[in-house]
Amino acid sequence: MKSLDSFMKQTALTLCVIAAACAAPAEGPAAEENPDYDAWTQLDFDAWAATMSDDVEFYFPDGDAGTRTSLIGKAAVLDWWNNWKTTSGIQSMSYLNHVDIPVIAKVANPYTGLTGPMVISYFSNELVYGGATVNLRMNVVMYFDPAERINRFYTYYDRTGILEATGTNVLNE
Repeated sequence: MKSLDSFMKQTALTLCVIAAACAAPAEGPAAEENPDYDAWTQLDFDAWAATMSDDVEFYFPDGDAGTRTSLIGKAAVLDWWNNWKTTSGIQSMSYLNHVDIPVIAKVANPYTGLTGPMVISYFSNELVYGGATVNLRMNVVMYFDPAERINRFYTYYDRTGILEATGTNVLNE
């Protein structure tokens, strides 16, 4: 049992160090540059895009590593999401039970090739389209550049409920 206790203490210490290393300061510019989920859920995509680097890559949950639909560059991300807002019938989004897990990747991820700070985030997303409510469990992984801007945004969720509520696959349009 002593070995298990020692392992648990070491794991807790490691997690505290990771969290402290990834935490933004409570004030100053870096605190304002963290991902703004409130802006995203309020459909204020201009404010949300302000947290991204100009060369951000945004990946939708369809396909696999080489076949996922992606948007390259902040302008493309902003254009797509603003178009989606006006054409999808979305009325509202709200996130529930939101959890962020900060990580410093010291070894390049084989999928992304990236190292450095990232946040693994999961939450429930309630979307309302034309009166139809869609509840999704979502996972998002965001990588950050040295300026603390999001430079990769990977989404993971089952799109079936959205396709049924909207009657269309916006990724095919």
